[in-house]
Amino acid sequence: MNSHKEKIVVIGGPTCIGKSDYAVELALKHNGEIIGADSVQIYKYLDIGSGKITKEEMRGIPHYLINIKEPDESFTVVDFMTEAKPIITDIISRGKLPILVGGTGFYINALLHGYDCGHVGPDANMREELIEAEKRHGTGYLYLRLKELEPNTPVRENDMPRITRRLELLLSPGDMPAPDPDREAYDALLVVMDADREAIDAKAAKRISKMIDGGFLREVAGLERYFGCRALGSVGYAEAVCGLKNGLTREEIEADMRHGYHALIKKQQTFFKWIKWRKKAFVTNWNYESANNAVKEFSEH
Repeated sequence: MNSHKEKIVVIGGPTCIGKSDYAVELALKHNGEIIGADSVQIYKYLDIGSGKITKEEMRGIPHYLINIKEPDESFTVVDFMTEAKPIITDIISRGKLPILVGGTGFYINALLHGYDCGHVGPDANMREELIEAEKRHGTGYLYLRLKELEPNTPVRENDMPRITRRLELLLSPGDMPAPDPDREAYDALLVVMDADREAIDAKAAKRISKMIDGGFLREVAGLERYFGCRALGSVGYAEAVCGLKNGLTREEIEADMRHGYHALIKKQQTFFKWIKWRKKAFVTNWNYESANNAVKEFSEH
């Protein structure tokens, strides 16, 4: 039983699905405060490209773990856990409901189930597949794949043994343990937001155009002193940095960004569908009723 554990609502799902707005609606309805679980929004100045919520959009709801680091500062999954836990305790101590929201599933799973990858043994078949993929796609492919899964990875770009080992850990089911009463840190309800991939891709394409119209490329150009930092290796920023360095047109950069977002959406959908959870609710195609009812019942009992 989880009755003695602190209650927390978790809102996850792919980028561009509307998690931030929905979290604010739930916080207003259920006396909640919001904790970000986004590996890009933690950084200052990375605003347009990360879809960072504005002060007006927050509608008076306190938000935590947004704009807390400089782009050249390291921030790991362990840092996230260390920062998030006392915030959750503080929110609960004031009689409010913590709402964790974001698309970085690695952060969410680590916070709620613990960061324990060491038990995953070597996987010779997976290692062989990874090495073959590097040969087939060219030098640097596996590092880019690792960056997609773990944007702030501490692994260096030329450290192939650690890159392949890290991918083994992240891609192995053993890295994402099923819920266990002895492992669950919180009494958590996971709300998964999802829709048809084509619909999300269409929303992403519109968002990308709106971002660029709203000054995204100027934002990236203004961050030139951080171009070598991991923070700008995230989807959207990576394509923009590459495009600006190589003199690509807006149309070419936009096409590269759409490709990057498509891959990210696919990965996030796979994670949130696959992960097993004791308590789970769904928002599908922006139909909120069943999830709202689940949150109401969860928060009142």
